[in-house]
Amino acid sequence: MEKSSKYRNLAVRIKCINIGGSGFLFQPNTTDYSYVITAKHCLEGTEETPQCFGKKDIEIYSYIRNIELTVLDYYFHPDKEVDLVVIKIEYLEDIPGTLVTLPKEDKPVGIFGYPNVIDDNTGTIKKGQYVGCTSYFIYPETNEFEVNPNGEISNVNTVGETLVGLSGSGIFLESDQELYLMGIFIELKEVKGSFYALMGYNINVINQILNNNNLELLIPGELLDFQKYIETAFESNEGSIESVLKRCAKSIIDLSPNDIVVSHNEKLYLPYNKFVEEELLNSQLWEGWVSLLTYYYMDTSQLPKKEEFILKRNNTIKQQHNIKMFFTKHKKLSTCVMDLFSNNYDDLESNDLIVINTKNSSPGTKSYNKDSTKNVLREIDKGKKEKIYEETGIDIDDPDISKDVEFIHINLFQDEFAEYRNLNVKKELEIKLKEKIKEVFNSVP
Repeated sequence: MEKSSKYRNLAVRIKCINIGGSGFLFQPNTTDYSYVITAKHCLEGTEETPQCFGKKDIEIYSYIRNIELTVLDYYFHPDKEVDLVVIKIEYLEDIPGTLVTLPKEDKPVGIFGYPNVIDDNTGTIKKGQYVGCTSYFIYPETNEFEVNPNGEISNVNTVGETLVGLSGSGIFLESDQELYLMGIFIELKEVKGSFYALMGYNINVINQILNNNNLELLIPGELLDFQKYIETAFESNEGSIESVLKRCAKSIIDLSPNDIVVSHNEKLYLPYNKFVEEELLNSQLWEGWVSLLTYYYMDTSQLPKKEEFILKRNNTIKQQHNIKMFFTKHKKLSTCVMDLFSNNYDDLESNDLIVINTKNSSPGTKSYNKDSTKNVLREIDKGKKEKIYEETGIDIDDPDISKDVEFIHINLFQDEFAEYRNLNVKKELEIKLKEKIKEVFNSVP
């Protein structure tokens, strides 16, 4: 979905007796209801113009759908000073999936809503208004942050007059046509708009309301279970291999992508990426994890603990080693070897088996055993080696520096399974697949 279309699909207009404003939709992991999130003053007014209201007074319009939404209930923050409200509405089927992220400084963000200055009589208001901004300053102690518009807001009215009605809009980080909910626009930092500073709450404040009322938190359904990824993870396998693997994958159903996110965070990716949310809706990332967890269970009959998510197994000499997985834009396994040893050497442990899942590609070489890994390290240019030594004290030319780490690509298993594509007896096939998985884990080619 294009960025402009997603903004319009998420934005709603709020009316409540004599007051109004903007808001945005979010679909939690349920089909029982959806959320509209907005500023509390869009319902109860300001100190200068307070009003009493009830559920029947709240009108919410989605102009792109040309419908009025049905309000079920609404919830304030336990701290009465927090200008925020979550409105529960009847389930709306087509809300775009949206990831949430904590504020980050100096990032492109956008606000889209329905400021009062746009003419309501001609219907222009239904088009809404976009304001491109840059995140500027973060106040973690109060869960607030500040953004600044990228251009002049108005040369006719004051900034304050121009932005009336836009409060309650979502503030979204923009990256490669994707939107990530960063928070909600509440008010100007200064009432007349001095310094062009707009204030917002981050998503933690929204989740505080939801948690206080035992409602589903702002976590997309795509991160709450593996079922949809199990359906597609093995579809490139021939013959009966796909169905056998899908059946075995049912063993991982109590785990979730969010368990991995919480445990691994920036280390989901190579290079490490503090913008963790960037690829979290990429199905290829989770199909890779479904595959690895399934193979791990078929080999060990074990699953990792949710709170740690560490994959350990014994190799052929009863020596325990870790299996670690990374999702990367690198095209070649050798680049991954150099990246990890150059930038994250301290995170490598003796005899680690590193599993690589490449985005939109599959490398020609899908494995590096201990000797091959050492050969790759020798190819790092001298200038880079010297810089690594100066910064970390690590001598890449030391023969013991490799820690006997090995690398495989997740698709290596699929390639190795191919010899059984004509085997149709399911029980026999499962035994053969388990033997092949153990062979790959124990003896990296």
